[in-house]
Amino acid sequence: MSAVQHTRFASPVTLLREWAERNDRQALHEALFVGFTVDLPFLEKVAIPVARGLGARTAVIGDAAQGLHDPVDVRMAGRSYLHGLATCRGAFHPKVVLLVGEHACRLAVGSGNPTLSGWGSNDELWTVVETEDDDSHALLADLADWLDELPSAVGLAPWSASHLAELAALLTERHVNAPAGPEAGPRLLHNLRQSLLEQLPLGPVDELHAYAPFIDEAGHALSALVDRLVPRRVTLGIQPRWSSYDAGTIKAALSGSSAQIRLLDESRMRHGKFIEWQTGGRRYALTGSANLTRAALGTSTRDGGNCELAVFAADTLPLLPEEGRIAPLASLVGRTIRPFTSNGQALVLLGAKTDSEGLHVSLARSRPAPVAISTSPDGSPGSWTEIGSIPPGALACSFPQPEVPGAAVRATCVQPDGSTVESPVVFVYSPVHCARRHGADSGPRLRDDYTAQVLFADERAARRFETDLLRLRELTAGTSAPRVSPATGAAAGSVALSGVDRWDAYVADCRRMIGAPLTDLAFGTLQIGLPQAPSSRWVVSAVTGSGAAEDDMAYEDEAEDEEPLTVSVAVAPHIPPEQRVRCRTWIRRWVGTLAASGGSPAAPVPVRLVVANLYVQLLAAGVWDENDQSWRDGLSGLLEALGSEDGPSEADQQAPPETRRRLDAVAAVVMTLLSQDATFTGGGERDVLAARAWQSSKDMIARAEPAQVEDLMIPPEQALARVAPWSEVERLIALAQEDDPHAEVVEELSAAGWEASYENGLWEITGSFGNPVPVVSRAADRLGRHHPNGVLVRARSRNRWAFVAWAAPHLVLLNPPARVWRTYQVRPPATPESRFSGGDLSAVPGRIGALAPLPAGAPEALRKILTEVGLLYPELIRRLFAEGT
Repeated sequence: MSAVQHTRFASPVTLLREWAERNDRQALHEALFVGFTVDLPFLEKVAIPVARGLGARTAVIGDAAQGLHDPVDVRMAGRSYLHGLATCRGAFHPKVVLLVGEHACRLAVGSGNPTLSGWGSNDELWTVVETEDDDSHALLADLADWLDELPSAVGLAPWSASHLAELAALLTERHVNAPAGPEAGPRLLHNLRQSLLEQLPLGPVDELHAYAPFIDEAGHALSALVDRLVPRRVTLGIQPRWSSYDAGTIKAALSGSSAQIRLLDESRMRHGKFIEWQTGGRRYALTGSANLTRAALGTSTRDGGNCELAVFAADTLPLLPEEGRIAPLASLVGRTIRPFTSNGQALVLLGAKTDSEGLHVSLARSRPAPVAISTSPDGSPGSWTEIGSIPPGALACSFPQPEVPGAAVRATCVQPDGSTVESPVVFVYSPVHCARRHGADSGPRLRDDYTAQVLFADERAARRFETDLLRLRELTAGTSAPRVSPATGAAAGSVALSGVDRWDAYVADCRRMIGAPLTDLAFGTLQIGLPQAPSSRWVVSAVTGSGAAEDDMAYEDEAEDEEPLTVSVAVAPHIPPEQRVRCRTWIRRWVGTLAASGGSPAAPVPVRLVVANLYVQLLAAGVWDENDQSWRDGLSGLLEALGSEDGPSEADQQAPPETRRRLDAVAAVVMTLLSQDATFTGGGERDVLAARAWQSSKDMIARAEPAQVEDLMIPPEQALARVAPWSEVERLIALAQEDDPHAEVVEELSAAGWEASYENGLWEITGSFGNPVPVVSRAADRLGRHHPNGVLVRARSRNRWAFVAWAAPHLVLLNPPARVWRTYQVRPPATPESRFSGGDLSAVPGRIGALAPLPAGAPEALRKILTEVGLLYPELIRRLFAEGT
C-alpha cells in the first residue's frame, strides 16, 4: 500500500507519533531530518527521543551557517544522533523527513525547517509518502538518487556523507523496482546539476499561480518562470507585511501577461512555497523548499545556487488560498526586502568524530594558516581546551583522544589581517552510541499505547490498564530497563555511557515499556504546543505567532528569524460529571497497584510517575466533590509509592539521576496538594495524615526542584479544582530544607496569619486576633511537642496578650489585665489547644490550687519550667511587662 498527499499533517512529529502507535509494533530502523535552519534543543524535545525509543539510528543535517542553538542547550548531539553540517556556495535549503522501518517507509518533503516555527507556528506545505508491506514508490527511489549524489555537490564531513550513502543504498535496494515514467505519479526534483526551472515543461499554459515568502530583489526568478511557462493569466500570492518583495521588479517581471495579486491573510506567516499551472484541463504543481529566487529556482547547486528539493505532481488540488482580496498588479506598491546582512561563516568545521583511533575533524575549506582545534565538555564559556591544530592547506586532521573527552569542538584561525575567526561549534559524533538500538521491541511492556484522555474516558481501557500495571510490576521484578550498570555506567556489550546517554537510553526504554504518550506524561517531556492535523490545504496550527523572516541576499533566499522554544501551559482535562465517579474509582485502584506488598516488588518508577500525573490531573479537573476528602488517602498512598524503597526492581536501581530528580519534584507537588487545608502539627484526621506523609517524604521534598514539575502546576480553571501553584511548591521545599525542628510549627502559625519568634527562652506569637488565650494555648501545644521539659509562650495582638508555661501535664497561664497565675492539669486525650480553644477561662476544667498573685512568686510548675529554660522569674516578669508590650 502506498499513498501521496499534500499537507498530510501539521508537523512531521505526526509521523513519529503514528509510528509509535502502530499495531504491528514494527521497529523503526532509520530516521533522517534535513533542513536549512535547525533547532537541536527543539528536536531533542519532540523528535529525537521518540525516534531513538523506536529503535532508529537518527541523523539531523542542516546548513552549516544556520544553527539556532546555543551549544550548552544541546544534550544528545553526537551521542544519540548524528548532527551533520552541509555547506555550498548558496544555501543548503532542502526540508526532508525520512523514516524507514522493517517493511514500511514514511517520507515528507516540504517547506518546514526542523524548528518550532517550521514544524509549528508557520503555515507550511508538505508532501507525504507512506509505504507498507515492502511496497515501492518513485519518490523514495528519487530520494535515494539524491542522497547518493548529494556529497558530490555539497560539503559534508566524511562520516555524514557515508551515513547518507548508506541510506541511499537501503532505499535503492527497497525501491529499485518503483515505477518510472508519467504513470509513476509525483516525482522528486533537485537542482544539484540542473536548475529546477530547466526541469519544468515548456509553455504556453492557461493559468499560473505562485506563492513564496521570498521573491528576489531583481525579480529574476519570476521573470524566468513566466518566460518558461508563457502563461495567459498569472496570480501571485502576497502577504503585504511578511512577504519579501520589490513591487517595481514584480510589475516588470509580469508585464507581458495578464497578472493580478491575491493579498493573503496575515494571521500567520505562510512559509509554504509552490508554483502551480493549468493547461489542457489538467493542473500541475511544484512544491518544496524553493522560493521565487534565482538562487533557488534558476541556478544549480553546482553553479553556485542553493541546494533545493521539490516535488512535481500532476492533477493536484488548488494550492493558492481562495480567501484573500484580489488586486490589480498596478496597485502593488512598496519594497519589503531588507538590507543584506551576511550570516555566512568564514571558518566552517563540518564535524568531529571519535573512535578507537582518536578524534577526527573535518573542515569545509582548507586555510593558509594553522587552524586550532579546541574541545569542551558542554560548549560553555571558559570550558574550552586546545588540543592541537590542523596544518595549513589540510581539510582534515586526527588527534589522540584528549584526557577529558569533549562533547563539543570548535576551530579558530588567524586571518591574514591579524583578526581571529571562530567556527560554529560542532558535536563529537560517536558511531557506537548513535547506532540503531537493536531489540527495541523486546522486554516487558504495556499491551497498548494508552493516553490520559483514553484512560479517563474509556472504562475498558482503564480496566486493561490496571491489569497491565499488575502484570508489568511482576514482569519487571529482577529485570533491567534500560540495561545500564549503575556501577560502571556502561551498557551491556558497549562502551561506557555518559550521563546524557544513560538518560537518553533510559527514556527510550521507558517509551518501549509504557509507550510514548505515558512516558511523556511521566517525565513531563513533549510539552511543546505542536499543531494537530489540519483541516485545510494550508496547515492550521494551534501555536500562534511567528517571527518575521528575512531575505539573505547572498543566497537570494531566506535567513529565517525563528521563535525560541516555548512550552505550552498545562491544562486540566475536562471530565464530564457522569464520568467522575468512575475516574475516582480507577485512580484509587491504580494507586493500589503501585506499592510493594506481600513480597511483591514495587511498580517501576515510570509507572509510579504516570499514576501520580494522572492523579494530579484529576484533582485539577475537580473530580472530587467539595465535601469528599477521600482523595487525601489516595495521595498519601501515592507518596508512599513514590518514595518506596521496598523491593526496588533492577530498573529502579539503574535509573539515571534525572529520574530521581523527577521523583523528588513530583513528591513535592503531591505533598503540596495533601497539605492544603491541613497542618503538620494539628490533631485532626487530615492533619495526622499529612504529618505522617510529610515525615516519610521530607527528605525527597528537600531535594526537589520546582522546574522539574512545571507540567504539574496546572491553572485552577475547573470548578472544585485542587492544584499546586509554583509558590506553594516552593514554600514546601523551603520548609523541608529547614534544619530548625520548629519549622513546621512556624509554618502552621504563619499560614494562620501569625508571626513566631524566639529569644532567650521565650516564644513570641504576634498577629491580628481578638482573644489571645486560644492562640497562646495552640502555640504552646505545638511547640511543647519539641520541648517535653517545658516551653514559654506569649501571644500578643495590639494591646492584649496572654502567657503560657507548658510542661505536660501542667499548664500555667497569665491573662492580663488580671495579674494572677492560674495553674491547670491537662491530661490526654485533652491538649492545651482543645482545653482552651473557647477562650472562656471560667469554663475551663482542670484548674488546681488557688490563684497566685505575681508578687507571691512563681507557682511550683512554672518554677520548674523556668529552671529547665534557664530564665529567672524577675527577668520573665520584666520582659512580659516591659514598656510597649
